[in-house]
Amino acid sequence: MTVDTSNMRQVLVDFPKQCAEALALAETVSVKGAFSKILVLGMGGSGIGGAIIQALLHDSALPVFTSKEYDVPGFIGADTLALAVSYSGNTEETLSALEQAAARGAATVAITSGGEIASKAGTVVRVPGGLQPRCAVGYLLLPALRLLANSGLAQIGEKDFSDMMDTLADTVSYEREGKALAGRLYGRVPVIHTSERMAPAGYRFKCQINENAKHPAYHHVYPELCHNELVGFAGMERERFTVVTMRDSMDHERVARRMDICAKLFGETVDVLEIKSRGASALARMMSLVYLGDWASYELALLKKLDPTPVTLIESLKKTLKG
Repeated sequence: MTVDTSNMRQVLVDFPKQCAEALALAETVSVKGAFSKILVLGMGGSGIGGAIIQALLHDSALPVFTSKEYDVPGFIGADTLALAVSYSGNTEETLSALEQAAARGAATVAITSGGEIASKAGTVVRVPGGLQPRCAVGYLLLPALRLLANSGLAQIGEKDFSDMMDTLADTVSYEREGKALAGRLYGRVPVIHTSERMAPAGYRFKCQINENAKHPAYHHVYPELCHNELVGFAGMERERFTVVTMRDSMDHERVARRMDICAKLFGETVDVLEIKSRGASALARMMSLVYLGDWASYELALLKKLDPTPVTLIESLKKTLKG
């Protein structure tokens, strides 16, 4: 008898299809304005897209900021494009921040399946509902990226999107690699390491392990972890922790060197696993790590004989807040 009562596996199998549909949703959508900054609002599974956009536009002249709280930064004004991402459309932190951004004159866009947020934004891209927000990352990220590209605010083109789709196409290999990774992580606490540029993929993996496998996990980035977390490994135990280093072909050469050295240092006390991104474009490489992490977290839930879909503690918190 399967523990996957909501068939999350099928959602994962269909993820490349979701991405194709998501790109089509914003094929002709754009915004106009003299923007000096972009602010992406969103929480949890809806918020990871903002971190990915920020990472992908790292070299852009237009700064990207993210906000995961009720208030927006003081520098938000009429020169800001605010993208509010909420799958349900009713995320209270995102609604509050969107209202503040609009009150300060920012141009506003909502990416949502419905809810209250759709009535509060100047431009709305509606995505299909019916999924857990964390399972809808394609719907929540890609329309925003395409809108920015269409508006001349992001140097991401059809070649990047095509490369991503080609990179994600081999679902069987992601499932196989994810299952093998889950087997190595079973019974351990994953400590996930990435470069700063690939941090959204590592953070996403940590969150997916938390929500799907109902299991603790941690994430840190190079080179910063070499200045603090590194020392903590002297007190870690092999039977309790496993390091997962998510490597990218475009990691800075000094970061790659640090990863090599730290693998040996960490290996004195814990097991160290490495996984590599796939694809040519930054978008493809980021999404390949996201997809692999999603599969691994799902397979870890099955190994623990837990249904990956319910997030009972989150729902309990929401009910208590409403009360």
